[in-house]
Amino acid sequence: MKKSSIVEVISLFGIFAVIFYFLHIIFGTIFYEGYNSLAQAISDLTADDSPSKIIARVFSTLYGILSVMFSIGFLLYFKGKINKIVTVALYVYCSMNIISFFGYALFPLSEAGYAGTFRDIMHIIVTVFVVLFTIVSIIFFGIGFFRTKQYRYLGIISLCILMLLITGAILINVLPEEYFGLAQRINVYSTVIYTGILSLWMYRYLVKQKTCA
Repeated sequence: MKKSSIVEVISLFGIFAVIFYFLHIIFGTIFYEGYNSLAQAISDLTADDSPSKIIARVFSTLYGILSVMFSIGFLLYFKGKINKIVTVALYVYCSMNIISFFGYALFPLSEAGYAGTFRDIMHIIVTVFVVLFTIVSIIFFGIGFFRTKQYRYLGIISLCILMLLITGAILINVLPEEYFGLAQRINVYSTVIYTGILSLWMYRYLVKQKTCA
């Protein structure tokens, strides 16, 4: 297989990652009797005491592997190609995916909710880093893409995603506990969908480059 074809396949890993992420939620919810999507965190689906942990972890692991591979390929291909700000965003975004994959794999919740064990504390710490790196990468993507004429629309999309993240963060602190899951999903889904958008953009970029060559 040619190098260009391999890169094209890797560019689609982000879209496949999105599919597996939502499969982990769909099947996790199906196998978790009594699970309340409005109130409970997504991490409850893969907690040690979760009845859906096996199937949910299978799909979430596939999501993690694919998202890491996509972000690495995204970084290696585009670093230095757009501008320095986008390159910084690429490094932060790739770091976020690596931290997310290994962090959550090593420190799943010990039980649904928050039991306060060492593993649960580490799970929260991983979440803090993931959120921080996500916000920083999207800010840099937004600024970097907006400074270009050709990809300014990606800057606008990045800004919209950032607004969703801010909205989700506000709702988590404002809404009552019975709606925590809903508020959290605004944040998480926005980030996951953003990966899908970047993946689709990269694939279309590569196809266009091949056509123009």
